[in-house]
Amino acid sequence: MRLSRAALAFVLATTSTVPAFAETPEDALASRFRAASAWLDANLAKESAPGAAIGVVHDQDLIWSHQFGVESYATQNPVTDDTLFSICSVSKLFNGVAAMNLVEEGQLDLDAPLTRYDASMALPDKLGSEEPVTTRGILSHVAGLPREGTLDYWADNSFPDVAGLRETVSSQEQLYKPYDHWQYSNLGMAMLGDVVSRISGKSWGDYVDQTIFTPLGMTGSVTDMPFDRVGNGFAQGYYIRTAKGERQPVEQHSFRAFAPAAGVASSIHDMAKFASWNFRLLDQGGEEILKATTLKNMQRVHWVGADFEEPAWGLAYATRRYSEKTMWGHGGYCPGARTELVMRLPTKVAAVMMVSANDVSPGAMVKTVYSLTEEAIDKVHGKAAIEAKKAAKTIKTAKAEGAESKVDLSAYEGSYHVANYDWDLYVGFNEDGLFALPIFTDDPVGDLETWVHEKGDTFRRKRKDDTLAEAITFERDAAGKVTALVQHSYRSTKR
Repeated sequence: MRLSRAALAFVLATTSTVPAFAETPEDALASRFRAASAWLDANLAKESAPGAAIGVVHDQDLIWSHQFGVESYATQNPVTDDTLFSICSVSKLFNGVAAMNLVEEGQLDLDAPLTRYDASMALPDKLGSEEPVTTRGILSHVAGLPREGTLDYWADNSFPDVAGLRETVSSQEQLYKPYDHWQYSNLGMAMLGDVVSRISGKSWGDYVDQTIFTPLGMTGSVTDMPFDRVGNGFAQGYYIRTAKGERQPVEQHSFRAFAPAAGVASSIHDMAKFASWNFRLLDQGGEEILKATTLKNMQRVHWVGADFEEPAWGLAYATRRYSEKTMWGHGGYCPGARTELVMRLPTKVAAVMMVSANDVSPGAMVKTVYSLTEEAIDKVHGKAAIEAKKAAKTIKTAKAEGAESKVDLSAYEGSYHVANYDWDLYVGFNEDGLFALPIFTDDPVGDLETWVHEKGDTFRRKRKDDTLAEAITFERDAAGKVTALVQHSYRSTKR
């Protein structure tokens, strides 16, 4: 962007009455991430989460991560970016990539009956279906299959082996004809995993490790629960809190034949590599594990209900809607763990979060962190950064020449609270003012406030129509350090 002479004259004429700020887009993004960390810590503590980890990826880089809690109450080892968590149903993405690899090789037909490859995967057809159960139907959860097998193995973690899976399939019936309705099916993903194993001549775990994990450098990820490392590299899962606030640890178990549906354990570092692979292959084209055209096909909507009342699904990949934006990825919920992975393909931004308790949902937390940081990430790493760099030199010169003093916004940053109330705020800074993120609300980003500098330590809240509302005054101690703020006569103390 180039400023005209008239525009430059205007900037020079007005900057003497407008405070200049030393903060850069990079500073502002770092402040947003600190706000995200404070918000996460407060809410995870409120939920008594044992451990959690979150990471944000831009293109090929893990640009931010945050850890909370411990790998187990027994060892008290802190969670790290390399801590393995059960990622539950996010495992289905790896099952889908493995199956599509065989499709590319001509060994598996997306639309052929699954029984062509494994006759034992035949369910009794009492509905007179004109379409068979296929790989495509399973990956989009529209094959008409039941969600689970005949036993409640999620209650006691008694997941069947392959022989048990085949026995379960033979005693089941289809719920619907294919493509009549969407029905999420762990059973279908287990059936497809067995077909992948049969065709490849390897166990499902070995095939995924050799064709996906190893090429991507996902060196920590495994295809079943590594309980031999619990509390020492693997996060112990915990069940929901009792009425007394206590949690029981999940018993040692194996997902066995249901590993293709929920059996992978991975880390923030490794899942960041998986997200980067998605962005890299889609951007550069060609072939890496899969052809770019195959991955694009997986991330197209293959199913949505007739009146959009059912989830929109690709091939293994699911969608999320963040307002008007479509995110691709998957969620996971299994014994003692929950996971959320979302990717915004046009901007190459992904977020992944893992929690070692099954009553703490990462979905809303990931959405909050993404919404809080999306615009700031774009200003530093995305298209907005390119335009900003073009204009930076001219605008910086204009500010430097016209401004009499600079306001250090970073002095106000931090967590503020009102004693005995859950009115906690995190105050951070943008490039041109402050923002106040409420910690304990249902919609923290929607309730976020923008504070515009007025004079000294006084700011004014900016309404959504850009008019100014009440004043916010910060207080300092004798040494000049900010210690509190006053808004609506309420005093919030800086932690």
